[in-house]
Amino acid sequence: MRRVIAIAGASGSGKSTLAAALLEAMGNGGAALLPIDAYYHDLSHLAPEDREAVNFDHPDALDLDLFATHIEALRSGQAVECPTYDFTTHCRRSETVNIPARETILLEGILVACRADLRALADRLIFVATDVALRHSRRVYRDQHERGRDLASIERFWARAEDTFAAWGTLAEEGADLVVDGSDDLEAMTRLVIDYLSYKPDR
Repeated sequence: MRRVIAIAGASGSGKSTLAAALLEAMGNGGAALLPIDAYYHDLSHLAPEDREAVNFDHPDALDLDLFATHIEALRSGQAVECPTYDFTTHCRRSETVNIPARETILLEGILVACRADLRALADRLIFVATDVALRHSRRVYRDQHERGRDLASIERFWARAEDTFAAWGTLAEEGADLVVDGSDDLEAMTRLVIDYLSYKPDR
């Protein structure tokens, strides 16, 4: 029986790092990772300056219907073609990534539990809670080094991310089966989640 594990948290909480560590711990043959950030709508039809005005932390920025369809397909044993996204241009790339169906399907992102149907698709919901100062420093580093953004742009995106998390992302914390501290040592945090998933009875 395949299981779906959703990992949520605010921007910079460490949810992506935890998801990657869990994927490695479970092995590529035992788990597959589906990041919600891959499902942003393509904005190639907009001028570059108009793309910057989009709130990328709002559910409307994401193709959540496709995300839900892919989760259901993986649960049923079908591989999916996950989209890929260019965060510097805010456009969807032409290439996709084949995600095979595995025993464990890991979902990761701020908004993985923002809709009732998405929450219902997850067998377990894990929330990564992290101090805001640490989250902010991680976001600045990532956006500078991985997405090529200047500080003014980073701060605009950060403010929107925090507002949207307060409106939508906190639903994940309220409904979480397990809350972990995102400032903890990664190995210890990964082991905590692995142990939880191994020994927690099915609900």
